[in-house]
Amino acid sequence: MEITKAYLQKKFREYYVNAKFKVRDLEKREWAFVPLSAIPDFYMHRHMSFGSEEELKTNLIYKVPIHVYYSSAYYERPGEEKMEDKGWICADLIFDIDADHIPVKVDMVKALEIAKKEIYRLYRMLEKDFGVRDMEIVFSGNRGYHIHVHDKEFLDLESAERREIVNYFTLNRLSIESPQSTQKKRICTCATKLLYVKAKNSGNEKLVNKLKINMNDLYLCNLLNTNVKMSTKEKKLFIDAFLKCSEILKVHIDEPVTADTHRLIRLPNSLHGKTGFIVKPLKLEELEEFNPLKDALAFGSESVKVRCLKKAKVKVGEVNLKVRGGDKLKVPEYAAIYMICRGIALYGH
Repeated sequence: MEITKAYLQKKFREYYVNAKFKVRDLEKREWAFVPLSAIPDFYMHRHMSFGSEEELKTNLIYKVPIHVYYSSAYYERPGEEKMEDKGWICADLIFDIDADHIPVKVDMVKALEIAKKEIYRLYRMLEKDFGVRDMEIVFSGNRGYHIHVHDKEFLDLESAERREIVNYFTLNRLSIESPQSTQKKRICTCATKLLYVKAKNSGNEKLVNKLKINMNDLYLCNLLNTNVKMSTKEKKLFIDAFLKCSEILKVHIDEPVTADTHRLIRLPNSLHGKTGFIVKPLKLEELEEFNPLKDALAFGSESVKVRCLKKAKVKVGEVNLKVRGGDKLKVPEYAAIYMICRGIALYGH
């Protein structure tokens, strides 16, 4: 294991020598490293502060952490160990969409595609519904994506206010009886269209005509209004459609991340210690074509010997194979580092 750790340390150091970082108000952030020597365990050295990008990079090259985090919060004294002594100023608004939180049973490749669509939808909703203009998308380096919101009007929000934003995107506490809102209108429009298709397929011409006339207004949002003439059966059909659309339109964000005003988040352009992938910043126009299993690779294709520890599927870059414990292989460097970081293999034969 020590030889494997030495190899990993060498490769991570080579990456950090050439890596570039750009962090807003870097000197006001708390920093945290997970030492490479800790693997396979996970413990964090935190409450660190750096005065410049050069100082940060020097520490990364010297200490070679396996994971690198910084605070969403800005502090007066970020290096203090007690949170109450740091002097909280404000915090970026952070969103995290992880493939593991999306309630679908698919393989990781498909789950990452769904997570990408979710982050795109979230980005557009932040623009349209909240007027956000200053934000960045970051691939997490493993199973999902982050959005960092930097608009000044969001930085001072307390946890309770951030939870309200969470509720907006997750549709928590929203029902047919809820007052009119942007979210409810969105759900009602979806439910109307869904019910229209269902009624048409079942030959319910009466309901089809009723929905067709009201397709572009909020007719069904007034379901419980006594002036709305719907049969009990039609109301049940709509309620079912409303509930289904609520789940379809829900954005599956990691709720505690957004509500936390002291959150530690991965440093963009650092390496993720469970994959060896780059925590990669992305522009919106880059997102559609981005393939994390290829475009976030930090290492080359030089052939490397590995010894497999367990049965696993490995799909990364141009590599797509099944391995078993005891297998001795030669794989591209990026795949070797991925397998080592995932605990699938050790370095060398």
